[in-house]
Amino acid sequence: MSLSVTIGPRLQMVASFVPNGANLGDIGTDHAYLPIALFETQRISKAVAIDVHEGPYQSALAAVKARHLETVIDVRFGDGLMPLKKEEVNVLTLAGMGGRTMLDILSARPDVLESVHDLILQPQGSESALRLALLKDGWRLKTERLVEEDGRIYVVMAYSKDDGWNSAELQTFEHKWSERLHTVFENEGILAPEFQRLVQKLVWHFGPLVLEERTDHLTQYMSEYWSMLTKRMEQMKKSNNTEIMVKIREVSEELALVEGLRRWQ
Repeated sequence: MSLSVTIGPRLQMVASFVPNGANLGDIGTDHAYLPIALFETQRISKAVAIDVHEGPYQSALAAVKARHLETVIDVRFGDGLMPLKKEEVNVLTLAGMGGRTMLDILSARPDVLESVHDLILQPQGSESALRLALLKDGWRLKTERLVEEDGRIYVVMAYSKDDGWNSAELQTFEHKWSERLHTVFENEGILAPEFQRLVQKLVWHFGPLVLEERTDHLTQYMSEYWSMLTKRMEQMKKSNNTEIMVKIREVSEELALVEGLRRWQ
């Protein structure tokens, strides 16, 4: 079947995680290209496409009307889940916004979440906070993958109420990486509590399942993070504040562990 819209690798990854036959709520829909593509490939039954900004909302309306899909894709103007009714959707997609913004959106309508059994999320920032908060709330992580678009690496996560890894199961990855990075711990002379804290930070930043795949995208993702830390440390070194030395030491230790993650096979 020929598609009338083209979506990039990032949204293609999001689309690949949407269960067949879903009643979809696409939050921050922009042009509504994701629900359009999903319906045209017969992946979803219907969708509600929501955007809080007037321009994208009007673009979504125009895109849906141009394809005569108004009866199956309902475009609504509003903030997050607010335009949704209870039991109206069973799958939610949120892409291209910060992880904490996603958490705010999801927490605002617990009544809507009662009927939702799958979340597909593509956060841009605060990935660790998003992972840990959702697991604490009882969601299970089905899968998470890295994808490249326009030279940047993004992560796409799929959560379910019934299927996937729970919090306790995923925390075992922290122990695995502590063992794998033990040599770095000994060589760098990092204090035990700080070592455990940094391992935990990095596992949940990069993603426990992502770290196990060892893909080329992961190598690039780690290199970007390593470069960010290096630049931060160089800026710190320009300061005359004596207290900054503690921060420099912390960043240096984190760099050593990131390098350990990069080299581990």
